[in-house]
Amino acid sequence: MAFLRKEIKKSGTYLSICESYRDENGRVQRRVLRHLGNASDYSGEELERIGRQLIELAKGPASEQESIAELSRHNYGFPLVLHRLLRMYDLDALMRRLGNKHRLGFSLLQNLLLMLCDRFNDPVSKLGSFNLQNEYAGLGAATELQYLYRTLDYLAAHNDIIQTHIYNKNRSLFNYELDVVFYDVTTFYFDSEVQQAGALRQLGFGKDGKIGQTQILFSLLIDKNKVPIGFQVFKGSQYEGHTFKDAIEKLKTKYNIKRIIVVADSGMLNADNIKLFDKSGTAADMEYIVGDRLKSMNEAAVAHLTDLGNYTTVTVKDREGKDAPLRYCTYPYNGRTVICTWSEKRAKKDRAEREEKIARAEKMLKQPSTIEKKAQRYFLKNTATGSYGLDKEKILRQAKFDGFKAIATNAAGITPQQALEKYKDLYKIEQSFRSFKSYFETRPMFHWTDTRIEGHIVLCYIAFCLLAFLQNKCGHTEQAIRRLLSKMQVSKIVQNGEILWLRSATSPEAENLLKSIKLKQLPDAMSDATILNYLPAKL
Repeated sequence: MAFLRKEIKKSGTYLSICESYRDENGRVQRRVLRHLGNASDYSGEELERIGRQLIELAKGPASEQESIAELSRHNYGFPLVLHRLLRMYDLDALMRRLGNKHRLGFSLLQNLLLMLCDRFNDPVSKLGSFNLQNEYAGLGAATELQYLYRTLDYLAAHNDIIQTHIYNKNRSLFNYELDVVFYDVTTFYFDSEVQQAGALRQLGFGKDGKIGQTQILFSLLIDKNKVPIGFQVFKGSQYEGHTFKDAIEKLKTKYNIKRIIVVADSGMLNADNIKLFDKSGTAADMEYIVGDRLKSMNEAAVAHLTDLGNYTTVTVKDREGKDAPLRYCTYPYNGRTVICTWSEKRAKKDRAEREEKIARAEKMLKQPSTIEKKAQRYFLKNTATGSYGLDKEKILRQAKFDGFKAIATNAAGITPQQALEKYKDLYKIEQSFRSFKSYFETRPMFHWTDTRIEGHIVLCYIAFCLLAFLQNKCGHTEQAIRRLLSKMQVSKIVQNGEILWLRSATSPEAENLLKSIKLKQLPDAMSDATILNYLPAKL
């Protein structure tokens, strides 16, 4: 039998074509048929051409050989990683229990995983998820569109169970004690102006500036690490300050949370909400840090807090870790401590915004028909003659507050600097809202019934929880996670009549992402049978 022999010497690797044979005594011997010389005498292209020619001699010309063809290409990154996260949260087991409880003829877990893949990958409608489900590898048999909608119904029906389950898992997965909770609300709008009496979809003040479109109010609780604690949905016409009581009661009754500091913006500061923290109130064991309204305080408080002579300057670290001056002043007011800060940068911004409004007002005075209901917004007032003019007193009063910002707290065990630091972290909940609105594209919504609306929000909330956990583990941004997972693909090919699966090339960043949640990378190649061992096909 002929073979290629490589003989390694100091001067190089020498090639020869040899043959094995048996001598007259039956012993295996070897003889050289042809010396090919030093391998370095050949270029890589020449060696490859020789190899192809030898293959053609063995199997015939390449055109006569069986071709290799790609049958399809699928993403495996999203289903692989999201199924792992669902398992880490025991949400896979919860979905199975709920499915068994209701004796469903479809898989809640499979449908949830499919819709989560689309939320992370490229948010589409439920119809879009149904049409594009074959883009993913390892999701099992195709589901029906009606089952995706029914899955939303069951997510809504078990909303409280799911939220409590996720909260309890977060406590064990992150291994921490809750000490600070951030609370805020936003709005999700619909591509519709139609209202229905008593329904969630109502007209109201939209935070997205979508005038004339119906909306819902969405409230969110997170901790200092952006880990979600819970959410609630209210009618779109609801005043945001009236949602605070429900959020506090949820912390007390459903999560049994007591001694924490609740941080919220000035929209939550009203007499009824502050009473919740009285000795006889629902939040008697809690403390608060909320944005305060300096302009609404009495003259004594305003005089003290706008006098820079009363301010203390300390050095703190900014978000980039650099030293920065902090000027602040405290003042006891109506049973709470007001902490007011001043900065030159904020003063310049306030001054520039006011001057811009004044310039706009002067233009409007030349065209009175454009004023209408905008007078107060642009420092305009009705004069004795019935015409409009600049409200100079209001302008001067507004200038007194340039650069000042106030918060209020009843927390006795923290310093003003600590209270300011905790309030500054309120921006994290704004980041969370951006994740809902931009990354997961929670709105505009196209569901019309309250049940489907709530189910859609539960779906997006689960997605947000999994994203927050993954970011804490791997340290990547939202867009980096989407990019890395989208590049994880497998090709289904046929070679010589055999079905094979080939994995796309990977990157160190993708490998580290998988390692962060204790996942192994798929093999380079898999048979049609073995690929099921690596993907969540049997849900």
